[in-house]
Amino acid sequence: MKMLKKVTAVVAVLLLVFGTMSIGVTAAGETGSIGITITADDQNGSRKYYPGDIVTFTVNISTSFNYTAMRWPVMYTLKAFEPVIGNDGNGESDYGNVIGYGTLSDPDSYLESAEATTNEPFGGTYSKANYGCLLIQWTGGTSGNSVICYNEPNGADCLTFQMRVKHGYTSNGGVATVAVPTTNQAKSLFYLEGITTPSNGDSTYYLTLDSLTFTSTPETVSVVREQAGIQPKAGSDTVIEKDVPTHEGATINYIYGLNSIAVDNELITHDALLQYVTLTGDATFELIPLYPSEDPDEDPVISTGSKLRLYDANGKYLEEYTIVVFGDINGDGVFDMTDGSTLIEAYLGVESWSWWTVKDNPTFFACDITGDGYVDSLDYGPLVDAILMKGYINQTNDPDNFFIYF
Repeated sequence: MKMLKKVTAVVAVLLLVFGTMSIGVTAAGETGSIGITITADDQNGSRKYYPGDIVTFTVNISTSFNYTAMRWPVMYTLKAFEPVIGNDGNGESDYGNVIGYGTLSDPDSYLESAEATTNEPFGGTYSKANYGCLLIQWTGGTSGNSVICYNEPNGADCLTFQMRVKHGYTSNGGVATVAVPTTNQAKSLFYLEGITTPSNGDSTYYLTLDSLTFTSTPETVSVVREQAGIQPKAGSDTVIEKDVPTHEGATINYIYGLNSIAVDNELITHDALLQYVTLTGDATFELIPLYPSEDPDEDPVISTGSKLRLYDANGKYLEEYTIVVFGDINGDGVFDMTDGSTLIEAYLGVESWSWWTVKDNPTFFACDITGDGYVDSLDYGPLVDAILMKGYINQTNDPDNFFIYF
């Protein structure tokens, strides 16, 4: 039976773990030591990490026991890290992309992970406001008549897990920590089961931290201050394309891929834009609509040709982006036959702005509904279908999937 991946109560964790492990006797006379050391990879060559970096942590464990089952809570600086979530191959989320090697990767064993969400492991040094908690559990299987055990007195690198440095972490020269805690609050999350004789399944026993000499070496890394900027919102289809060449050596920055803008003529406004983009490094932005509203209290509508001006935390201007909504060719925020007429003029070369490349300016770019890099008669059909509400234009400019029918 597999342990659930999302843990909502410590008691539930314990029940599930006990359900997957043979229950041993607490051995008051058993003493020994266990040491855990966590180290981070050095992918940048400077021991410094940037927002968005994925950091792989290696866990080295030394012990004088024959362990048949182990579970450890791993605390991490919450404002700096988030677990990289993968798939364990069985349709379950794998918090931290935990990968074992050596004994812990034996095909008859189970290596699993979960995210602790209760208040119990958080306290003292590891407050819930400052730390997250990842649970990692290994359960040994059997090999013939023997139980698979972990016993490495000199220590061995036995597993890795991954954390992502969060965007928005703006501590200047800040540090972030990943550690296996030794606090009283975290003790209930450990499970350490040993066996005296691997060939004798009746000789198992349960060890507590109080009966061990337990040492834990955390890893502390430097996180570089995030630069002010803008990026697509995680999980969105937003595309931010920078430094696109135009005529006479100029360049332009584009934002497109705001898919819901083309569904049922829904309009994106200044506030709603933050559903599609993420500002980093305390950046701010100003939206300059192509057609400003006469009502100062009305939230401006985003359309083709609207500008987004980006500023740093001190209000210093950084750069400008032009928004494109494919099909909204004249930039009024509405899909109608006025756009169709302009599209025809564009591919016939009537309009003077259509002579260079598709991305030379936002109006011509908005005509390339099929996303093939050309403006021609093939773009007209899907525009008419969008106007007739038969479906919507895929705003990612994908030539293989440029129109979605209802």
